[in-house]
Amino acid sequence: MCQAMTPHARTWGVVLVVCGVACGSVACGAVPSPARTAVRPNILIVTIDTLRADRLGRGFTPALDQLAADGLQFTNARSAVPLTLPAHASIFTGLWPPDHGVRLNGFPLQTSAITMPARLKQAGYQTAGVVGAFVLDRRFGLAEGFDQYDDQISRDPEAVDRLQADRPASVVVDRALKALGALSSERPWFLWMHVYDPHAPYDPPPDAQARAQGDPYNGEVSFVDQQIGRLLKAVRARPDAGQLAIIVLGDHGESLGEHGEATHGMLVVDAALRIPLIVQAPGLSPAVRQDAASLVDVMPTVLALAGLPAAALPGRDLATGPAPDTETYAETLYPEVAGWSPLRSLVQDRWKLVVAERPRLFDLATDPGETTDVSATRDSTVRAMVARLGAITSANGRATPASPISAETAARLRSLGYVAPSSLPRTPATGVNGAEYMLDWTSFERAQTLVSAGQATQALGALSRVAGAHPGSPLFASSYARALAAAGRSAEALARFRAAVARWPGDADLYHDLAGIARQRGLRDEALRAENAALAINPALPSAHHGKGLVLSDLDRHDEAARAFEEAVRLDQTNAVYHSDLGNARRALGDLTGAASAYTSALERDPQLADAANGLGVVLVQQGRAVEAVRWLELAAADASLQEAPLNLGIALQESGHIERARAQYRKVLESQATRPKEKAAARTLLSQLDKR
Repeated sequence: MCQAMTPHARTWGVVLVVCGVACGSVACGAVPSPARTAVRPNILIVTIDTLRADRLGRGFTPALDQLAADGLQFTNARSAVPLTLPAHASIFTGLWPPDHGVRLNGFPLQTSAITMPARLKQAGYQTAGVVGAFVLDRRFGLAEGFDQYDDQISRDPEAVDRLQADRPASVVVDRALKALGALSSERPWFLWMHVYDPHAPYDPPPDAQARAQGDPYNGEVSFVDQQIGRLLKAVRARPDAGQLAIIVLGDHGESLGEHGEATHGMLVVDAALRIPLIVQAPGLSPAVRQDAASLVDVMPTVLALAGLPAAALPGRDLATGPAPDTETYAETLYPEVAGWSPLRSLVQDRWKLVVAERPRLFDLATDPGETTDVSATRDSTVRAMVARLGAITSANGRATPASPISAETAARLRSLGYVAPSSLPRTPATGVNGAEYMLDWTSFERAQTLVSAGQATQALGALSRVAGAHPGSPLFASSYARALAAAGRSAEALARFRAAVARWPGDADLYHDLAGIARQRGLRDEALRAENAALAINPALPSAHHGKGLVLSDLDRHDEAARAFEEAVRLDQTNAVYHSDLGNARRALGDLTGAASAYTSALERDPQLADAANGLGVVLVQQGRAVEAVRWLELAAADASLQEAPLNLGIALQESGHIERARAQYRKVLESQATRPKEKAAARTLLSQLDKR
């Protein structure tokens, strides 16, 4: 067993790659278990976001096709939930979502179970993770057990006000190669890489789209395949890659219009659940496996390869051969954000049970498209599967409810195409099957994409129609109101938020949204009342504390504002904006040391945050450290929306003795069409003073 080995024992390589692929019908081969040795493997897991189960073997994924040909290819593998974070929580805990507690994107891992990387680290492994999207940010709990966890999503210097939520596979692979290079060949290592690119909206590089005959989704798949090929080549070139095992899988699929769903998350149809799963390891003969597999099987498989026990997990070691009686569970609570029933499914052999407002049964052997409900003729099957589903979803020892998510988290999820409530939603009293409203949901998703892209005006028509069709949904009402505000129609947005809080008075998020619009329109008293109302409902809502701090700053009540920002920071320590605004409040109070500390904390979390760079630069000038201030103010001045930064840069240049550069900077301020009169007047005065010298 590996526990008895020294940390410097010789290693052999294991690579896990997970993607979404379905293959043709091939008879399962008898697959022997890999020879277990006393040597601990290196382990690489690659997860590919949103990869359908039918995209391999079509000519544009040569790296993954070759991997599949050389390993075990599971053609009947499914996700446990068609959402990124909950799916990965199942991969790394080996548990179904009701047990690990991550039911939606944006909610942190709540289970006390030891994760796969933590188990491996305890066994002496070096551990590193590199992710492609904010949805897997460390704040959600998956960083547990990793020595390195690279979740830094860079912001575009040309659009620093836009929330960046993902990075391309090329950048992720570059970071993974760096992490790989830092892993010693003298100790076993575990590396996980996640790529996000097949996720909507689809915008592949031109060459990748050309390889996929012009299809944008397939083009992103092809781009990801090319980038994964780079990583596999590097892993195989290492001196510790004498024996290499590989597992590749997707976290979930993509409906692409099947059953009316354009993307994923709202339905538990196989288009969104089926994933490819490839396992390549020493001692395993290449074969196609048709027995059922699931995300929860990954952890037992990895632990077995590493020689570690996997007791009390629902999954199985996939290398031990076919298991004909395996069942796979899946769920999505995402429909509840729209006021619809959650969906749960169970697959046993040929039968798939789907429960929304009532049970439905599909015969996958004769109806793989899940078009015909046969529950009326299979009553005993339905009753038995419903009972089993109940046992899975209602057993004791469930994870505790998650805490509210922050406004920044909600905004970044929207930029990824998701919406999320501030707390786990409750099942509607009257069940509504969201599958009947997929056209409305698709219209809503497209509209949200437009809003995130800065095209809110174009989204208003669709959002108005959806909100009108579903008047009982606070999600649709608030999304329409938010889009009105983004389109510059703040008066209408204010009226709609006032109506929303009157209709749903227990929703803290609605009060916070109302406060934001009221503040925008200069209604500071109303804004403060609304933020206080949000906090009365949910005292742990960091966005409301932050919003309250902003209103108090507007009212020059900086001491109270600083306390509000401090509470926001305490509740959401990873939010760079909260730290920056705390710095602003402290600077207004004359606490330069405290302000510098807050700005520095903000820049540690977001090195491109212009407001924090500007604030730190100003503090450094005030402290007589103008030379140090210049680089921060140069960063801040690159943001066109921060109109005081170019003037502050000129002052720092002047104070640090760069007189000609200061003159040029003041002239730039005067020539700018975007600069406000106040800044221009100051620049004119300062330039005149220099010219008189």
